Amino acid sequence: MITIPLIKKIAELFLILFATAALVKTGVFRADYSKVLSRISLYFVTPCVVFNSFQKELTPEVQQGFLTAAGFAAAFQLIFFLVAAVLRRAWKATEVERASIVFTNAGNLVIPLVAYVLGQDWVIYVSAYILVFNAMFWTIGIRMFDGGSALNLKKVLLNPNILAVLFGLVMLFSGLSLPEPVTVAFSDVAGMIGPLSMMITGMVVGGMKLRDMFANRRVFGVLFFRMVLCSGIAVLLSVVSGVAGSSPLGKAIVIIPLLSAIAPSASNINQVAILYNKDAPYASAINVLTTLSCIVTIPLWMWLFDRLVG
Repeated sequence: MITIPLIKKIAELFLILFATAALVKTGVFRADYSKVLSRISLYFVTPCVVFNSFQKELTPEVQQGFLTAAGFAAAFQLIFFLVAAVLRRAWKATEVERASIVFTNAGNLVIPLVAYVLGQDWVIYVSAYILVFNAMFWTIGIRMFDGGSALNLKKVLLNPNILAVLFGLVMLFSGLSLPEPVTVAFSDVAGMIGPLSMMITGMVVGGMKLRDMFANRRVFGVLFFRMVLCSGIAVLLSVVSGVAGSSPLGKAIVIIPLLSAIAPSASNINQVAILYNKDAPYASAINVLTTLSCIVTIPLWMWLFDRLVG
């Protein structure tokens, strides 16, 4: 039963979020500290997490599990893009709304959950999702915001997260390993991802007034489409695929991309919205509300999946 340890870890992470929000409200921290921490998380800590997850022996089981997780990730992302495309016409969804529905906080939230519930060795399968996520976010996702301008391939390939995946794959398939001090440094930095991501969101929460989160009523529509509709589709696809019962490790491997697919909206959408002047406060409100809602939705969806697959 994965639901109980999952609830416990989510509760621990959200204690950090609420404590940070309280420190902002009392003036100990400032809300704008989140901008610096976001860059540290996005361009330093997350790449270390991704690269560190590849530091293991490539057995046939690991290879098959990685490909399975990547396959689920690609399927989920394509379905979410389809949902967003329909909503663009039927609901007049904006760039921020579509991106918030398609892209989830797979790295910042799911990596610590997987490391705690299943163990550090399973984080490599989160990296499979992150590989697909980054490939789509820094290509198709960015084009949502820049009006469909020409793709800057150099900028995509030089993104620290893409580089971490590429170098990690090289290390994994070549069997090479780094000196122990280097691997320990990567591991230590990677361990910051959960608390750091909750502190960032806590600073955003602490800097917002409650009425600001609900200023745009459409935020509830995004909340429904991301945390209920898309998450429900992901659970249904995971169950009907039959992969969970195909092998002793099948269920655990399916759980990892599923957790990534039912996670809240990606926190870096807010950063991109700032860069392209696309209503960053609204993007922040979506991120905060979907993150807060996952206290309830993630355990419920995982409980349902657990019951359906047995």
